[in-house]
Amino acid sequence: MPNSVIDVLVIADNSDNIKLYQLIFSGSIYNLVFVDDIEGASNIIDNGDVKVVVVDCMRIRNDIIHFFKDLEGLDSCIQKVVVTDYIDHTQISALISIGRIFNYITKPIDPKRLNVIITKAIEQFTLHKKNAALLQNVQRKNKELKNLLSILRGEEEKFRNIFNSSPDPQFIVDERGLILDSNPNAIVFCCNGDCNCMGRSIFELVADEYVYGLSEYVKRIENNKNERLEVKSRARNNVTEKDYEVTSYSFRYKDNRAYMLSFRNISERKEVQKKVMQTIIETEEKERRRFAQELHDGIGPLLSTTKLYLQWFNMPKTKLDKSVIIAKMEETLEETILSLREVSNNISPNTLLSFGLKAALKNFIGRINNVSGIAFEYECKITERLEQQNEITVYRLICELINNSLKHSQAQSIKILIDGRDRLEVNYEDDGKGFDVDAVMQENKGSGLVNIINRVESLGGKYKIKSAKGKGTQVQVHLNK
Repeated sequence: MPNSVIDVLVIADNSDNIKLYQLIFSGSIYNLVFVDDIEGASNIIDNGDVKVVVVDCMRIRNDIIHFFKDLEGLDSCIQKVVVTDYIDHTQISALISIGRIFNYITKPIDPKRLNVIITKAIEQFTLHKKNAALLQNVQRKNKELKNLLSILRGEEEKFRNIFNSSPDPQFIVDERGLILDSNPNAIVFCCNGDCNCMGRSIFELVADEYVYGLSEYVKRIENNKNERLEVKSRARNNVTEKDYEVTSYSFRYKDNRAYMLSFRNISERKEVQKKVMQTIIETEEKERRRFAQELHDGIGPLLSTTKLYLQWFNMPKTKLDKSVIIAKMEETLEETILSLREVSNNISPNTLLSFGLKAALKNFIGRINNVSGIAFEYECKITERLEQQNEITVYRLICELINNSLKHSQAQSIKILIDGRDRLEVNYEDDGKGFDVDAVMQENKGSGLVNIINRVESLGGKYKIKSAKGKGTQVQVHLNK
């Protein structure tokens, strides 16, 4: 009966005994199989699921003991019952210790007792099977748990390495802001030497005016992912406050809710932003002063002259023909309009806004070329319009460079090449007397050239200035289109 479930396998060495067992078990609900030798029983056990084996023998022999021992190795859940005519305590002990039998009975057979033993044996088999399944499941779970524990240990080691090697001060805090752990670089944030941050409040480490903001930030970590906060560190032991940007995330730390707080020093970035803002303000102020000066020196006298002509026109005893006065007034007003146009063009050239960089520079160079006597070589290979910020920056840069060449370099020729195949590239060169680049950039921090360079950098561009006394000046600027 291959691959079938057998409740009871009876091994009896003659047909009379087999008939006896068939009679004893008649009417039972068990699935019974009868064989007359151990070899036949072994074949059935190899091909089926047997619960109880009953062996009927006149006396217990070594082959039966070895058979039960083999059964124990094959399936320890199979229950073994021996029916014998002969009681040998030594053999019985061997069956119990080696064959691990469930029970034995002696003849004559008590059918009722045998049925009770078989029922109990089947229950024992079922219990052992359940226990074996539970044990197997526990072993599998233990193996999975060991693998998971190994993975967690690896992740913890990875986290610890990242945590300890981070250049930024990092703190692990609980929901109240108490420090549970910190990395080595946290020392620079909270003290000047070795210290133990454990148990301190993270709010003690920031300036008083940022305590409330940081405490509210910690409360929001669960709901506000990737939120950033700027704070200042608390001044201590002659160490001034520094600016930090706080980032965070929540995680489980030693089975409790915790937060990782990273403090990135942004003092240098804030200082650069401050300098850029100061430069912008200085540039705007310089432009305002220049605009005011041009209005005062150029437009002011013309308007004053117009006023004098009006006063002269209203004088009752004037000897000059009033038509002449009107002509003079018109001429002065025309000159005033022209001056206003020039001032307006210097502030925001209409040609640049209307026709683009190429036309605006050509117009500007043409006006300079008429009065300066400098030989210009100008080529612009850009045919399309650029972003307005790029056009204005390049225009202001070229104008400033030409203005510097006119005022300071005593140049005889200027070469300008603008290309824009891959990115915007500006090349400017004059043959003037040159200058010390480092000295000028340091001494004239508010100069027009420095202001323009700052503007180039703010657009993500790069520049190179090369100059030396007697060797002229070369300027290269690269901007993304």
